[in-house]
Amino acid sequence: MATAPFTGNGRAATRGLTDVARVNDRGTMAEDVQQQGYTQWAPPVAMADAVDAFWQFWVPRRPHPGEALPRQHRVLPDGCTDLIFDFHHAPGPVWLASSRLAVVGPMKRFVLIDLEPGAVSLGVRLRPGWAQALLGIHPRELCDLNVTVQDCAPALAQLQRRMEDCASPAQAMALLQDTITRRWASFRGTAKPRALHALAHLQASAGRVRMAALARSLGVSERTLHRDILDEAGVAPKLLARVLRFQRAVSLLRAQHAADLCDVALECGYADQAHLSRDVRELAGVSPTALAG
Repeated sequence: MATAPFTGNGRAATRGLTDVARVNDRGTMAEDVQQQGYTQWAPPVAMADAVDAFWQFWVPRRPHPGEALPRQHRVLPDGCTDLIFDFHHAPGPVWLASSRLAVVGPMKRFVLIDLEPGAVSLGVRLRPGWAQALLGIHPRELCDLNVTVQDCAPALAQLQRRMEDCASPAQAMALLQDTITRRWASFRGTAKPRALHALAHLQASAGRVRMAALARSLGVSERTLHRDILDEAGVAPKLLARVLRFQRAVSLLRAQHAADLCDVALECGYADQAHLSRDVRELAGVSPTALAG
């Protein structure tokens, strides 16, 4: 099974794409402490409405002294769709084995991913509303699924072959970035403006918007709004709002380890602390305190 990203969290190391370029200049990406774990890069500002981040996730080949290798990774729902290139890192002339390019659709709740030593994932996380324009897939059909491009987007099979032909993981990441940038430049006008406007409101408010009010502001019925968002984002608007609110709470909990749960609940729009705790348990599978780490 693919090693999916730990999405939408407050701990991720974030860099600009210029930093990626400096890494790529080295030609190789050695498996060392600096590369292990999760790292993400912000897209160019112009693409920020469509791309949440480019990212990589490296599973250590061997444990550090006194530590055990993690066996599972908890992936949280964030409303996004990911294109992920998975492989096993093999240092040397042949740097990859068991490669796979897949699309992971929007998730309704957490999943636990089994980790294998030496597994690597390179990915791009697309904001709600952009999977069809940039990948040519309908996110509604891939909700809660992890599907190879051969089965859901055959046009991307050539990208997998090109990534496999790269000389290093860093070059494969550069190719992924370049491909998404070119697709964004070509297809940025194909998504439905009304749906994108609604999705922008939902994301900017972290889910704190009433659907009736949003529908009125767009001059449509709630039923039309529901259909538009479901078609473009792959999940119903109320579920997406719930996930976005949850992600905001996760960010606050992780940024402020001793944060008062009542304060977090109030800031994120939950009815009370119990409502926050219940939502976190359902979406993340653990308590808010455990999630904060």
